[in-house]
Amino acid sequence: MKKTTKIVVALCMLLSLTNCKEKVPVETYEMTPEFAEKIDKPEVHFKVDIPKNLKIDKPEEGKKNSSYGMVQKVGDDGVVTEMCSFGYISLDGMNLEESGKSFLKQIRDMLKRGGYTIEKDEIGAFQFDGEEYFSLRTMGMMKEGISKEFVGNYLFNIVVKPNPYGNTHIIMLMAARDDQAAKTYDDFKDKLDISTVWNTFTYLK
Repeated sequence: MKKTTKIVVALCMLLSLTNCKEKVPVETYEMTPEFAEKIDKPEVHFKVDIPKNLKIDKPEEGKKNSSYGMVQKVGDDGVVTEMCSFGYISLDGMNLEESGKSFLKQIRDMLKRGGYTIEKDEIGAFQFDGEEYFSLRTMGMMKEGISKEFVGNYLFNIVVKPNPYGNTHIIMLMAARDDQAAKTYDDFKDKLDISTVWNTFTYLK
């Protein structure tokens, strides 16, 4: 009986150590209305925890910035395998559904212009992580020689995250290459390194 107890205790300790190793430290990234103004972007306030094993490209004052920041998982070969970018859409009295769908179409066309061969794209209201969001779901293939940063087949789950405190809504452009853990769109919520970004994103007043 004592031997069995020792084995159980040892297994528990081993599992505990394994879980500790898998827990990656995070950095809290906050976008304030004041800094949004400094980078010539609409006012928005949010914070998010970003695993420190991911690359963070933060917007810089005085430079042209296309978004409020980008998070990437980069392989040893320098190619991005996971990504989450904080895009945005600003609405002044416009309908989020109609404008959101129109803007998502522009993002799809932007991906095409960027060199992706797009397949099976869907734009509409989809269930994701227990909520319904306006989203663009598609697969894109980037051939070698077109981009140094992106090569291969990527699954895109691009979600409009409604802002309850303002007219600027963040568009979370999430992507994962097909050799990563995401095999379905639902997998973006908990199977990837960037899932932490999705799960911790919070709008602030």
